[in-house]
Amino acid sequence: MKNHPLYLFALDPTHIGAGGYRLGRVDNTILRDAATGLPKIPGSSINGAARSAAIYSLPDSEREPAMQYANHTLRKKGYEQRPHAGADDAVARVFGYAEGDEEGQSRIGLVSFRDAEILAFPVPTMAGPRWITTPALLDAAGCAKIPTLNDPTKIVIQSVGTPPPRLNLGWILLDATPNTIPFPAFLNDQPGMAHIRANLALVHDSLFPSLVNANLETRTSVSIDFETGAGADGLLFTYEAAPRGTLYRGQVDFDDQRFAPLYAGSLALVQKGLALACQLGLGAMTTRGFGRMQPMLAGA
Repeated sequence: MKNHPLYLFALDPTHIGAGGYRLGRVDNTILRDAATGLPKIPGSSINGAARSAAIYSLPDSEREPAMQYANHTLRKKGYEQRPHAGADDAVARVFGYAEGDEEGQSRIGLVSFRDAEILAFPVPTMAGPRWITTPALLDAAGCAKIPTLNDPTKIVIQSVGTPPPRLNLGWILLDATPNTIPFPAFLNDQPGMAHIRANLALVHDSLFPSLVNANLETRTSVSIDFETGAGADGLLFTYEAAPRGTLYRGQVDFDDQRFAPLYAGSLALVQKGLALACQLGLGAMTTRGFGRMQPMLAGA
């Protein structure tokens, strides 16, 4: 199995909906991890967007047959004869296929996407934005020499310039200690990541969920009455969004044991699909300026 860490840097606010409305602070909440209560981007959302976009990254000679096959698979009925088998489709070979009829075939994909969890989250401070993270998150990302932090009332800030003795993270003021905070080595050469590394703040694991959920965006929208062009009465609603600047860490796995001949070509296809999908936007409300990402796939 080939494992490739995937980092997603939010260029716009992101709304991955939880699938319904609720009574509470906001009507339309974003998806959260059941154990930590933190927002995340599910692997199924990345997979679906990358697969759809991968079709449009194919050469002209392969794109039209792939679109016909995808259309046929979705409709299941409507064609007397399938355009071709999934094994002959450039996208279906990589992402898997289930043809949905008695004579059709199915096969698991050779690529799988893990959930992308927050690695660094932007929080406003009196000294400008800081990206908060935790020792556990940095350790999971493969970082070494992480400063010890046992007191939830203290934070460690990146030792660049002359750091203040105390620093607010949104609504809370904490004692700050300067130290060197590590960062995933792969990100050191990626665009925009030097600024995040220079403004890292290490917080206690128990404090991190509260800080993240307290600094999410809450927006208000209203449905439009198409006859008048104005806001419709009684259709005001609020929704959450993770702010731009959030850095997520996920993983893309390739089964190079069972599908060894397909691995090299599949990596290039997934990378192109991710680039286009992230440019168009992940999640909901992409036509409102949400969801654009900067994908960074290690080892690609």
